[in-house]
Parts: sequence; C-alpha cells; structure tokens
Amino acid sequence: MQIVAYILAIWSWLVIGVLIAFLWRVAFFYQKTSGQRVGQWLVLIPATLMAAGSILYLVYDVGFIGRSIADLLLFSGGLSLVIFGIHLRELMTGERQ
Repeated sequence: MQIVAYILAIWSWLVIGVLIAFLWRVAFFYQKTSGQRVGQWLVLIPATLMAAGSILYLVYDVGFIGRSIADLLLFSGGLSLVIFGIHLRELMTGERQ
C-alpha cells in the first residue's frame, strides 16, 4: 500500500509541475507577443518551493501531514504562485475592474 501512495503522490506532483510549466509558457508567450515585461522567470520561485516541500514529504512521510517546514514551503510556494497568477491576469486583461 505504501508503494501505491508513493506512485499517487509522484503522479500528482508531476501534474502540478505540468500546470506550473503551462503557466510559465503562457507568461512567456504574452511577454513575447505584447512586448510587456511579465517576469515569467518568477514562476521558478514557487516551483522550487513547492518541489522542495513535496520532496521533504516524499522522503519523510507520504501522508502529507505533520512536517511544519514542508508545510511552510508548500504554503509559501502556493501563495507566491497565486500572487504571480493574479499579476499575470491583471497584465493580460489590462487591469480592468
């Protein structure tokens, strides 16, 4: 049963990695076509934080419960990813309200 948990955890983090890569490519495409600076390389910060948090959980415990450092890494990575997504949306929509 432990192997199934590892496989599911790795699979879910691969899917999350693909979604982060897709967001990075959208930002890159928008910067290239619009000429505005987007800062698409800032996506690497949340990707690194989330990868570090998930690796800590995979090394210590697959249950994703109880590791405060890994929780903090995942939270800060997710929060910075949300902030980047909001920033990108505002750039792409012309900051309409």
